[in-house]
Amino acid sequence: MKLRAVLAVGLLLVIAGAGLAGFWVWKNLYGVRSTATVELTIAQGLSGREVLDLLRQHQLLPSEVAGRLYLRYAAEGRSMRFGHYRIDAGSRPADVLDLLLEGRVEMVSVTVIEGSDLEAVAAQMAAAGIGTESDWLVIAERVDWIEDLVPEAPSLEGFFFPDTYQFAKGIGVEAAAGHLVERSRLVWEEELSRVGELWSEPFDLVILASLVEAETAVAEERSRVAGVYLNRLRRGMLLQCDPTVVFALKRRDEWTGRLLRIHWGVDDPYNTYRYPGLPPGPINSPGRAAIRAAISPEEHRFLYFVASPDGGHSFSRTLTEHNQAVARWQRSRR
Repeated sequence: MKLRAVLAVGLLLVIAGAGLAGFWVWKNLYGVRSTATVELTIAQGLSGREVLDLLRQHQLLPSEVAGRLYLRYAAEGRSMRFGHYRIDAGSRPADVLDLLLEGRVEMVSVTVIEGSDLEAVAAQMAAAGIGTESDWLVIAERVDWIEDLVPEAPSLEGFFFPDTYQFAKGIGVEAAAGHLVERSRLVWEEELSRVGELWSEPFDLVILASLVEAETAVAEERSRVAGVYLNRLRRGMLLQCDPTVVFALKRRDEWTGRLLRIHWGVDDPYNTYRYPGLPPGPINSPGRAAIRAAISPEEHRFLYFVASPDGGHSFSRTLTEHNQAVARWQRSRR
């Protein structure tokens, strides 16, 4: 009888202890709530123990032990993800842990506009809180990312594809830049696969696409503009593309916002009024439509184009026709 009593008492103590332990775990995971909204960044590379300690420091987790138990038995194979989180007031510790396990980080949306050059992309990303402009100009030197596609590229100019991106707040510059370049590679591979034999090397196509992007935003003109430049290349004529002069001035820190005739003589390899052929590299990030136009230029005999008073451009076969079109444009601006 005494043994049975002892066993009964022992069992009751075990049950009571388990109950108290269960209540303690429940209280530390579900029985308390945060009192203020917290902005929290989980840096990449932090261990689980370090993350739990960070939560405790921000008064989001009363007990690291309870947190470890939750991660062990309730994570279901998930791991906490790095990023920037907004944790609302009134959140329970279990809610906070689930937030991190599901990776519900704060996001930032960035739209890279067609025709943006490296400096414009760098400024836009820095304004969105993704690194600094200097960081982006440094990462733009990572030509090893595209050397298998265009081994002669001097930088990533032309390969930060214009699109709308959703990034986790707090993402690093290298990771974000990698997304832009990967998107660019994907689009180029898709477009190159649509055609048979190319008229030139892929890098030439990227460069031409950037010129087309800079020259016109009119959809139906893109292939025609590409055709003009291809005709001039085949005849050995200077391309005389104004946007390349602007690019040359920008990279020399000489751009004042207004292009003058005197600038046509600037001694820079990107100045297509002075140097024959395509410039040494792209002058911006072309969109898919400009890429498609560069890959498949329109076949025609036009050699010139100028802005038209009616919108878009006037295309000409001879210099005489072109000069007449220029005169019409100049009269319309008076």
